[in-house]
Amino acid sequence: MKKVIFGTSIALSLMLAACGQIRMPGQEVETTADMVEPEQAEAPVVEAVPDTPVSNVKTAEIDWASARSDFAARDIGDDAGMVSVAGTSNPPVPVLLPETQISIASGGTDLQFRPTADGYFAVQPGEVYDLIITGTDRLIAAPEGSAAVDSELRFEETMTGAQVSFSRYGASYLAEFMCKDPATAAVGSCIPEADALTIVEELLIAGTR
Repeated sequence: MKKVIFGTSIALSLMLAACGQIRMPGQEVETTADMVEPEQAEAPVVEAVPDTPVSNVKTAEIDWASARSDFAARDIGDDAGMVSVAGTSNPPVPVLLPETQISIASGGTDLQFRPTADGYFAVQPGEVYDLIITGTDRLIAAPEGSAAVDSELRFEETMTGAQVSFSRYGASYLAEFMCKDPATAAVGSCIPEADALTIVEELLIAGTR
C-alpha cells in the first residue's frame, strides 16, 4: 500500500512541476520580469517616390521649306529610280534614300520602298549587308520637351551589324546595316564606321511636300 502512495506522490510532483507550480531540483524559477515578450518587428518604412515625367509620343514639326530647297538643289545624274519609289504625295516626312552610285557600290539590286502612316522604310539589298532606312515623324519626348532639331550622326554596333541614327528636317531617321553573315556580326560590324557615316551623309532627299 505504501508503494502505491509513494508512486502517486511522484507523479503528482511531476505534473505540478510541468505546470510551473513547484520547482524541481536544479530547476530555476522564472519570474515575471524574466518573461519578456520578444520585440515586434518594425514595419519597413516605404519612402514616397517622387513623380517623374512620363515619356509620350509627339509628332515632329517638319521643316518642309528646307526639305523643298534641298530637293530642288540636289545634283544627281539619273534620279529616275528614286522618283519611281518616292513619288508619293504628301509624305509624313522628307524621304531620304541612297544615291545611285552608293547603291551600286554596296552590291544593291532592287530598292524596296514602302510608305507608312508616320513615315516610310526602304530596304537596299546588298552582297555584304542590307541597308534599311526608316524615317518617322514620331518623337519620344517628355511633356515639356522642346521641338526636334537636326542632330549629329550617331554610329552604334548592334547584334546584327551596325546602325546610324540622326534627325533631319525635324524628323527622325535610322540607317541599319544588317550583315548577311551572322558570324561577322557576332565578332564585329560588317561595315567600318567611317563607311557607314559616309553612306548616311550622302543620302539624298527623294521626296517631299
